[in-house]
Amino acid sequence: MAGILVVDDDPALLRLVALLLRTEEYEVEVASGGNQALQILQTSRPVAILLDLSMPVMSGREFYTAARKIGYTGPIVICSAYGAKEACAELGANAAITKPFDPMILLNTMKLAIA
Repeated sequence: MAGILVVDDDPALLRLVALLLRTEEYEVEVASGGNQALQILQTSRPVAILLDLSMPVMSGREFYTAARKIGYTGPIVICSAYGAKEACAELGANAAITKPFDPMILLNTMKLAIA
């Protein structure tokens, strides 16, 4: 199945989300920040990105803009405790999930974004 890039600065959340997606047979790559995620996009084109907004060094908003600028056209789903739905509308992201999230909502949202 297709690969998903999860971008979040919380190591525990990265492990949890990766495990959850892998149980649904998705390939998963993780990045602990925007700069690392941009490096991954240089060599890989994930089918979708799950993106946290609040990260040090490069915010999720900055990463979103940079990813689109370098040509990533796949779906990006915002996942944040603060302003996820507003950022989704502002940036034109495909969907938004508010933290804390129900695992089934995360899985269903990602399936819909990829479909």
